[in-house]
Amino acid sequence: MAGKRYRRPVKRSSGPRPDARTRAQAASIAILVGGDLLAHRLGGRTGSAAVRLGAATAMLGIARMAGVSWAELGLGREDLGSGARFGAAAAACAAGTVLAGVVVPGTRSMFLDERAVGHHCSPGVRLASITLAAVPAEELAYRSALLGLWLGTGRRRAMVWSSVLFGLSHVSATLSTMSQTAIGGHLAERPLRQAAFVGGNVAVTGLAGAGFAWLRLRSGSVLAPVLAHAALNDAALLAASVVHASVPRHTEAV
Repeated sequence: MAGKRYRRPVKRSSGPRPDARTRAQAASIAILVGGDLLAHRLGGRTGSAAVRLGAATAMLGIARMAGVSWAELGLGREDLGSGARFGAAAAACAAGTVLAGVVVPGTRSMFLDERAVGHHCSPGVRLASITLAAVPAEELAYRSALLGLWLGTGRRRAMVWSSVLFGLSHVSATLSTMSQTAIGGHLAERPLRQAAFVGGNVAVTGLAGAGFAWLRLRSGSVLAPVLAHAALNDAALLAASVVHASVPRHTEAV
């Protein structure tokens, strides 16, 4: 009907009991937290990626055992086409936004991030790691398993829970790498500034998670946020590498 916004319906399973989902939610959060802590402790790219992918797989198994349908998890085959279309459009927007930030002089310095160049592996290997390992594991954990487990409580609550947990999951990584960011020199031995930086990063990451969750629900497929998330991270890595390469070494040291 004219004037009404279309929303892709989520096919819910008929069997799960509320107590089964509650136990599954608690177990999934425990696995998520434990996996993040273990991955952070391991440090290595391959080991941490394997831990996160294993945690996401375990969470999906728990969700299925609790009665969550493939459609609720965003893994239904019938929604792959929609996920690809929405994901491609969102990926283009994300990459374009990052490119604009590099071109504009006022925001170009924000990409002077040592994390983009402080690794021994080539940019191609890092891009492959982000696209094929890191991003899929996060999306399967947050926008598939967690979002699906909370859909029974309503779409809005499901988005809030998954997004808040996604933001909080970046606290450890932010604490360990904030000295390598563009403003790292202004944070040294400044606890209040560090706290504000971590809080801001959690908030921004949580908002990004909400956007990915909306993509997942709107398209019906977790493929959409996978494509958008990978494009955003890949573009940011390439942008930081380009900006670093264009800055004289003595300027970076100042």
